[in-house]
Amino acid sequence: MKKYKCGYCAVAADTGDFREYRWMREVAVLCDRFVLGIPDNQAMELIPEVCSGYDMEAVKEYWADIKWVDEIVVLAEEQFSYQKAYEIIGFDVCLYGSEYGLSFLQDKAFMERHGVTFVSAMPEKMQRDQNVDAFGFVLKNYYFSRKIVLFGTGRYFDHYMAYYGSEYKPAYAIDNSKDKWGASKEGIPIKAPSELKQENPEEILVILCSKNYGQMAEQLAETGQYEYRPLLRIDRMAVLENYRVYRKVLTGMYETLDKIQKINCDMLKVFDQICRTNGIEYFLNFGSLLGAIRHKGFIPWDNDVDLLLTRKNYEKFLKHQDDFDSGKYYILKPDFWGNKKYYDSVPRLEYKGAYIRLEEEECRFYENHNNRIHMDFFLIDKTYDNFRGKLQRFELAVLYGLMNAYRHESFFFDYDKKMRIANGILRKAGRCIPLKWMRKRADKVARRFEQDPQAPYYFISNDVLGKLKMLFPREILDHTVDLPFEDMMASVAVGYKELCGILFGDYMKLPPVNMRVPHLGRRMITSDLYVFHEPEGCRY
Repeated sequence: MKKYKCGYCAVAADTGDFREYRWMREVAVLCDRFVLGIPDNQAMELIPEVCSGYDMEAVKEYWADIKWVDEIVVLAEEQFSYQKAYEIIGFDVCLYGSEYGLSFLQDKAFMERHGVTFVSAMPEKMQRDQNVDAFGFVLKNYYFSRKIVLFGTGRYFDHYMAYYGSEYKPAYAIDNSKDKWGASKEGIPIKAPSELKQENPEEILVILCSKNYGQMAEQLAETGQYEYRPLLRIDRMAVLENYRVYRKVLTGMYETLDKIQKINCDMLKVFDQICRTNGIEYFLNFGSLLGAIRHKGFIPWDNDVDLLLTRKNYEKFLKHQDDFDSGKYYILKPDFWGNKKYYDSVPRLEYKGAYIRLEEEECRFYENHNNRIHMDFFLIDKTYDNFRGKLQRFELAVLYGLMNAYRHESFFFDYDKKMRIANGILRKAGRCIPLKWMRKRADKVARRFEQDPQAPYYFISNDVLGKLKMLFPREILDHTVDLPFEDMMASVAVGYKELCGILFGDYMKLPPVNMRVPHLGRRMITSDLYVFHEPEGCRY
């Protein structure tokens, strides 16, 4: 005799080996009828972590042949909620893949009231899906609005730090062992659990770092209503259970992006007017150029403006930098910190009335000038596609590597092994060389062919290594033409199509849906990431 009338499980399933879902089958065989809920394509497109290659029809067809699955229900995003699913299906047993914090506790109470058995499918030890990371999904969406606090400092603490610690650094850890209070592990302070009572629960995310996390969850509930997540989970279930977190962030994301683009557009209008009044020639560059060609304005998920100027036009522009409203904008030049600090070699027009929540130590290091809405000025100089030109660009690459000695540590998070080794050597050597001398030398190397009328190419001389390799025939940058950009006309190179082809290849082809999400480097743009007032501690 079956134990349950109807069972239910919602999962971002695939068409792999169904035996990997044996935890689902163990409950399904106890049911007279078992219903599998799978997300539709539209909902999956909004989850970059799992939408790549997802085909709802193929998944539905695959699972229809599994004998212990009696019905497949396709779920729209609003139906991911277990309570909504209950209204549709009326199950009496339901599987979940993770304890997803306060929302889980609400769902658990709902199930108890309606006589539904809420069954954990969570593994007995940590398992990581190769294609889906529901836990990283949560961290990315909470990180800038909440402090991360780790509960426990054992092996699961080590796991967190190994996989997530560098990108989502905890504020501190708590532990029940008094012997550990006041100490630190991997640079993370360890405190008593009572420390949480000093925190605003709405500003904390507690990670339960233990295989036996249940007692931690109970202790946490006695302390207050803190949002929490254990490290244990079935990723393909947990990513749907946490979907409401992402959906809330997504709404705020595009509202924030609209504000950012409006600020950027106003900056571009002011800059454009100053350039046209004073005979200064500029070109839209990178994503701004692509947006002008493909979207007649911003790429819908873009968040900055990139410009290209010859060295001569940039120097002409600097003579008119005082034409900007000093209450709203300022020019951040690479030598702003003199001989003490190096951000990069890209000058910027920065907006004073907003800032970006970045790592606090990094912001203190750069006095809050690294975290602004800005326009980037990329400079182009002449070069050759021969040994002389390659030597010029190699010298610049070495100089930029040496100047990294004066940069904050946070800039090197994404270097591969070879780059880390090279960067380590160059940074060590760079400490022995005055930054001022290296800037002058880089400027001289970039200008090496400035007076050579035969040099056939331009290259971007003040950007990262990958851009140093891009060569642009001089004729495509011979003069400007205008293209519509939002509600204005902006300048682009006469050979803008050729330029865009060099930069992007097949530039009219849209990226995959999961890539059409606004990011700031490795960080997804959220309403918590941007603060629309001027930060404290700036000098201009």
